[in-house]
Amino acid sequence: MAVILEVKWMLVPFLACLVLSGILIYLGLHVIARKVIFVDLALAQIAALGATYALTLGYDPNDDPLAVSLFSLAFTFVGAGAFAIARMRREKVPQEAFIGIIYAAASAAAILTLSKSATGGEELKHMLVGDILLVSLPTVIQIALLYVALGIFHLIFRNKFLAISLDPEKQEAAGMNIRFWDLIFYMSFGVVIVKSVAIAGVLLVFSYLVVPAVIAQMFSESIMGRLLLGWLVALLASMLGIIWSFYADYPTGPAVVVMLGMFLILASMVYYLHSAAGKGRALANVAALLLFCVVFFSGLSAFRKSAPAVTTPKVASIDRLLEELKESEAVHQLDAISHLRELHSPKVGPALADVLMRDPSEQVVEAVVDALKEKQDPRAIPALRHVAQGNYDAFLKLSIAEAQLASGDGEGFVTLGGILKGDGAPVARQRASELLEKSAGKKFGYHAEKDLQQNGAAVANIESWLKNEGKTLKWDGKAGAFRAQK
Repeated sequence: MAVILEVKWMLVPFLACLVLSGILIYLGLHVIARKVIFVDLALAQIAALGATYALTLGYDPNDDPLAVSLFSLAFTFVGAGAFAIARMRREKVPQEAFIGIIYAAASAAAILTLSKSATGGEELKHMLVGDILLVSLPTVIQIALLYVALGIFHLIFRNKFLAISLDPEKQEAAGMNIRFWDLIFYMSFGVVIVKSVAIAGVLLVFSYLVVPAVIAQMFSESIMGRLLLGWLVALLASMLGIIWSFYADYPTGPAVVVMLGMFLILASMVYYLHSAAGKGRALANVAALLLFCVVFFSGLSAFRKSAPAVTTPKVASIDRLLEELKESEAVHQLDAISHLRELHSPKVGPALADVLMRDPSEQVVEAVVDALKEKQDPRAIPALRHVAQGNYDAFLKLSIAEAQLASGDGEGFVTLGGILKGDGAPVARQRASELLEKSAGKKFGYHAEKDLQQNGAAVANIESWLKNEGKTLKWDGKAGAFRAQK
């Protein structure tokens, strides 16, 4: 059953990767041919600037997703126009230079805007790595339908788009309006980038756009051959990257990006060996390079810095951290939490609990809850109960429940029950089910791969247990566990 759950958990992110790579690899062939490698980064940054501008006007991405998306698209279409104009007839300045300037300016403007937000760092991280791990199947289906429509559009006008990408001078001499078709291409490109970055982040989108296209161009001369080879590379890298991220507990998006990078290194070696005039010498060069890498990184690891001795800080430093914890800026709070969780002082638990009562950002809540799980301070119980009522995702709810139970609060079982009655991530619900069954010492028949309706009988059993046996469990401090009290 666990294996089936793991496969189901990986299926939706894998489908999302396939949908994204399906159209991004085709667009990547255009990007490589046009020699505008960083155009997607620039368009993504312009889209992010549009979203941040929407924030300054009072729109919230969670409450007004359509409005924020429209702002992003509007900015992206303006950027598409700028890229179309930037292509010079007699190119004295490479178009890539203009793209880089636009990217830098858009990045700086977005950072300036987010610097006034308490969650600015969180937003920047999300923009880079996305949250493809938590993408839902309906979202994947919607994106797939949109990309199919855009694919049909490109199929209809494929001759014009390929012509201006492969030989723009010839087409301009033949009378084609290059700037008009460039604008249409970049506008459709922008729609793909806006929707893709929202779920996968800039790094993964850029990698899908460039890496498979580069590998395909090494080994194939035809457009169809490059497409098929690019799709095969993306499929294998996505599958291996997702499996790696799951079993090694790494972020999914960056894991797929690294896997694509490994494929590029391997493909480069194969291409070098295949095209080299002297096969023996080429093989020796590759072997020498691999040996150098092993020796280099092994040698660097020998200089690992030893962990400093843990010393008890002075009271003044603790007081300074507690004052920093009271500040409104999330970055200062997170810095204080990272230091306070390592300290053993009776002041720390209540101070962390006080942060939860002030309804901080989700990132701060996560950091405080993780710290309170280690502290196991009963004085934090009211604050944990307060934050357990918040509208957070299943993973954070699970952390809150674990912190409640670690603090000796039986209400943590109620929080676990709430997770099981929701439609959150199957992995989080599976962990909540296992924790509840372990504490109860019985099986409820809950299956995380099924929906709420299919788990109706199990949920009813859980609710009955919470109302009856669950209330008799009391925290046994000596045993460090909950025991039934008669």
